[in-house]
Amino acid sequence: MKYSIVIPTYNNCEKYLKPCIDSIIKYTNMDDVELIISANGCTDNTEAYLRYLTTAVPHFRMCWSDTPLGFAKATNAGIKKARARKIVLLNNDTVILGPNWLEKLDANTDIAAVWTQFSQITQSRFVVFFCVMIDRKVFDEVGLLNESYGVGGCEDIEFCYKAEKLGFKIAANWDDGTFPIYHKAEGTVHDTELVQNWDNIFLLNELKLAKKYNPEWYRWRLSNNYERAVFLKGDPVFPRETQRYEWAAQNITGNSVFEIGCSTGYGRQFFNNYINYLGLDYDPIIVDVAKEQNWDGPNNLFVSGDINQFILGDYDTIIAFEVVEHIDNGLEVVDRLKSHCKRLLITVPHNEPKGFWGEHHKLHGLTEKDFPGFKFAYINHAGNISDVMEPVSESNLSNLMICRWDNE
Repeated sequence: MKYSIVIPTYNNCEKYLKPCIDSIIKYTNMDDVELIISANGCTDNTEAYLRYLTTAVPHFRMCWSDTPLGFAKATNAGIKKARARKIVLLNNDTVILGPNWLEKLDANTDIAAVWTQFSQITQSRFVVFFCVMIDRKVFDEVGLLNESYGVGGCEDIEFCYKAEKLGFKIAANWDDGTFPIYHKAEGTVHDTELVQNWDNIFLLNELKLAKKYNPEWYRWRLSNNYERAVFLKGDPVFPRETQRYEWAAQNITGNSVFEIGCSTGYGRQFFNNYINYLGLDYDPIIVDVAKEQNWDGPNNLFVSGDINQFILGDYDTIIAFEVVEHIDNGLEVVDRLKSHCKRLLITVPHNEPKGFWGEHHKLHGLTEKDFPGFKFAYINHAGNISDVMEPVSESNLSNLMICRWDNE
């Protein structure tokens, strides 16, 4: 037996699996092949169809799980059953279009690719695993697919990256699109009845990959295209961010602090440990990252939510740095916050032209007149704080207003 073909499947038997298997049988010498279907979480007619295949296809083997396993775990179950030296991983939403496809794919190399892409995270090419032939010795050295990626996405990038680091070769002979195969692409994960929030799942997998292999990309992706500043525990904090949090530490009153737009929670490290700190951010992913940092202090809590929906308590100090301009009703939010604190500390760009800081800013041209009752200081582009605002120039492209309000 020359080849083991492993196909994970999750429902869509009539739509994807049957046409895929029919095309394999049509264009493959089945005497050379064992066909392994790894069915997981299937509630349609997949089980009945697989029972039929046990009588109709020689060397047919089945893996069955009543619960969905995710791409990597379901594929691994099939790999574990494979007996041939060359193992083909094939998606169920593919259709073979011509003869000798296995022989064409078999490039006498470690990993034979139908299609490769370049990963910005690993800075290397990887095989897209909808159709790939992998020599068993690669699995012996690299291991199976990383099951922590769950539903799927990025396990192929990591596998290829690790394989190349170990000296295995990838042959990409079919990037020109002439290989005889049709691939629907994401047929399962884009089916919202089977997988919800695929874009969010894939982003989380990208972050998981980047955290291991490219921390700078990880920080950049968390910034959401520079919507927020991102610093992890141990990172040096830029001068502008350092200045405003050192100023905040000097101006905190009481011991309960509520910060809106907390990002990774890096501002917490500038405050005394005895502070009862609550950090809010609209993005649940960044909140999870904040929790992972284990910032010093016994009383830290990070939550996700929309400030317009969040039920406010009473706090000694509320901090909102570079937040107001991101909210359509940011000035209304400021007025609401005043009734929930003794002191309100905010920073906003001073008189910012529309588009200067990009698409994330909703309010522009804010000046002292928009914040009656506040006391002001200013941070220039280099991060220096002063009671007098430095004029905008080629050497000072912008200023932040740093504003304090007291409930007197």
